[in-house]
Parts: sequence; C-alpha cells; structure tokens
Amino acid sequence: MSPPNCAGPAVRVAAVARYYAGLLARSHRYLPPVIGYLAVLAIAFTDRAAPAAPEFAVSAGALLVVTCWLTVATADAEDPAQRLVTTTHARGPATVIAGLTTAVAAYAAVTVVVTPGWSLVLHGPAALAGVLPTAVLVHLAAVCSGVAIGLPCSRLLLPHVGYTVVAAISALAVVLLVTWVPLVNPALRSLAGGAADLGVPLLCLGASAAALAVSATTTSHLIARR
Repeated sequence: MSPPNCAGPAVRVAAVARYYAGLLARSHRYLPPVIGYLAVLAIAFTDRAAPAAPEFAVSAGALLVVTCWLTVATADAEDPAQRLVTTTHARGPATVIAGLTTAVAAYAAVTVVVTPGWSLVLHGPAALAGVLPTAVLVHLAAVCSGVAIGLPCSRLLLPHVGYTVVAAISALAVVLLVTWVPLVNPALRSLAGGAADLGVPLLCLGASAAALAVSATTTSHLIARR
C-alpha cells in the first residue's frame, strides 16, 4: 500500500482502507467473529410468530461484540514493523486510523444488511414495517461503539493480547449492561421491549458516533506521541 505523495487525505484514507480490507481478508481473521454472528442469527431468528424487535436487540448486541473483535483483528494483523511502514506511507497515524475504521465499517455494514434480510425472510415485510428503521439505527450504533472500543484495546496501544482481552471485555460489559451509558444499552432495552420509535436509537447513534470520533482521535494522538 503506497498512495501517491501528491494524493489528498481522502485518497490516502481510501488506499489505507483497501489495504486493511485486503489484509483482513487474506488473514481470515474475520471468520471466527462472522461465523459467531451467523450462529447468533440462526439461534435468535427462528420463530416466525415471535416479534421482530427483541430479535433485533439480540443481533445488535452481538454485532457490537463482533465489530470490536473485527477492529482488534484488523489492527493486530500487522506486526509493529509493518505498521510503521503503513504509517509512513499514509503520512501519519490519523490516516491509518481512518482507513482502518473505514475497512472495519465496510465489513460490519454487510452484517447490517444481512440481519434485516434474514428477518425479512423469516417474518415477511409486514412484520418489519414499523421496526426496521429503528433496528438499522441500533445496529449502526453498535458498529460505531464496537470500533470505538476496539481501537484503543488493540495492539495499536496495548502490547499484549491478555491486556486486550481484559480491556475489551470490560469495556463491552460496561457499554452493554450499564444503563446510564448512552451508547447502545438504552436502544437495546427499547428494542427488547418492543418499542419502534426512533428517538432513543437516534440519540444512541449520535453518542456512539461521537465516541468513535473521540476514540479514533485519542488513539491516533497516543500513537503519534510514541
């Protein structure tokens, strides 16, 4: 991956994103989280008579974990020497973080499409008419939060996999279970209760996007200071 020296920031980010997407594909590190997510869908989306909203709450919670996993797997696919070369070609860690985030978001976006499709086949379009926009927003919030957690928990900042596991599990537990953390928990509880209004999911998506921006900026800054 070597974007031209005269390339603008957007071109460099796109080049880094393509590089990381290819790196993740070749390493097959995406397989365990993707297979795990499909297993969750196979378990949660089975009853045609069940309401769709609680099923989407389960899949969104699983997507949060999967996106965090994909972020760590993508960041850790490079050893420190390779990452230094990537950072040099990208002209700084900010472009690397932006490209990595874009690559992971592209992988996660596939699941955001697959999940409603799976539910549509199971329940039919009539059952999803009211809940589908809400479900999409909650899944997008889960993607943003997952990347926000995965960036600082990866080898970009933490040198040992043991630290990564402890930090990622702790952060995921807080985001999933603590009711006053407004990233995904309020939206998951709203969906689990059968609500289809857009207010809470929109707030959670905004908070998650802000958390991702803070996480990416902080991670980039800490990398640059090393």
